[in-house]
Amino acid sequence: MRDGCRRSTILVAGALILGFVAAGTAGAERQLVDGIAAVVGEEIVLESEIDEELYLYQMRSGARLPERELASLRGRILQELVDEMLLVAKAARDSVAIGEDELDREMDRRVEDLRERHGSEEALAAALEAEGLTLEELEEIYRDDIERRLLAERVVARDVHQKIDVTWGEVEQYYEENRDEVAQVPEAWRIAGILVAPRVSEEAKRRAIERLDVVKGRLAAGEEFADLAREYSDDASASAGGDLGFFGRGQMVPEFEQAAFALEVGEVSGVVPTRFGFHIITVVEKDGDRVHAKHILARVATGPADEDRAAARSESLRSRVLGGEDFGELATRYSDDYRTRQTAGELGWFTTEDLEPAFRDVVTALEAGGVSDVISGEGGFYILKLLEHREPRTATLDEIREDLREYIYRMKSEEAYGALLDRLSEEIYVDIRTGAVPPEE
Repeated sequence: MRDGCRRSTILVAGALILGFVAAGTAGAERQLVDGIAAVVGEEIVLESEIDEELYLYQMRSGARLPERELASLRGRILQELVDEMLLVAKAARDSVAIGEDELDREMDRRVEDLRERHGSEEALAAALEAEGLTLEELEEIYRDDIERRLLAERVVARDVHQKIDVTWGEVEQYYEENRDEVAQVPEAWRIAGILVAPRVSEEAKRRAIERLDVVKGRLAAGEEFADLAREYSDDASASAGGDLGFFGRGQMVPEFEQAAFALEVGEVSGVVPTRFGFHIITVVEKDGDRVHAKHILARVATGPADEDRAAARSESLRSRVLGGEDFGELATRYSDDYRTRQTAGELGWFTTEDLEPAFRDVVTALEAGGVSDVISGEGGFYILKLLEHREPRTATLDEIREDLREYIYRMKSEEAYGALLDRLSEEIYVDIRTGAVPPEE
């Protein structure tokens, strides 16, 4: 089989690539002279389609791959497109169709996803304008593409997923035969921590607040929030006019979230301090329990003196722990890790692979209940406590029964998916005309 050239998962629905925005112009300007990469039945795959998908992958990942890796990725993309067309050809042969209502709903869902990823309607419109497209033109270009991929999903669901069953007897047999591979629970450590982050000096704070006072004055004079964000904000969102898009509760640091959710649409906050610096926030719109906000950040940086003060505070807290004070209470009161304050500093379970190198030797040397020396790490200074140590062991069948059933289901699905495509490639004419696909091993 051609598994090495195929999607790593048979869930076609999870790997749909829409080429939205990044490939819009290329799709609109595709010419008859475009090279044919492959022929599948009566359909063709164009070289530009592969280029579009490759460009989109690099745009989303932010990666610039070496030439050799690009060639390999290009080959995998082509094989995915060929596989998809084989599924669509089977859909046509079996009279499988997608209703207009379903197609409209899917188009609407994906456009909404685009809006959320760009942060706002305005940001999406700007991205489309940069590609020389309107939203209506984009939908027209990709409507057939969406329909094709929905058809492929429908065939996979009907001819693969719905035909697979995993009995509990199979699960038990697989456990007995593969216990040494699938049931091993590695050694692990449950840890709590206190983070002491360097705090900026009052002088640095004063300078940042003065900057934002200037911004507030210019806002009061009628200048646009987005223009001032581009000029003053130290955040990566500055280039987008400070636009953060929609976010829900629990996604931002507490101080920022509390201020944003308290604002009315169009209202501008005062200066809001967080661990990132000082913010001015405005709310663009609200949707249920989500807000769409913009902000201007005046970042404040720590210096050597701030680091020294944090180190001293962490040593003082460690002394208090060793003196008998409750670690969890001190974490709740003093830790600068806002995510774990409400859990008495508990960080969870870690294996040796999970632990940061700076912490690994320290944690594995602790006895249960032991407290580490102060450790300098990313974000500040840490005091760790080992709450519990778990030796490596073999899990019982009851512990992993559900996970094992899902694992066997995925294996069967991948095998059935591969067999389906192999059968279709024998029944339907396939001619790959480009050298992009790597040879079979």
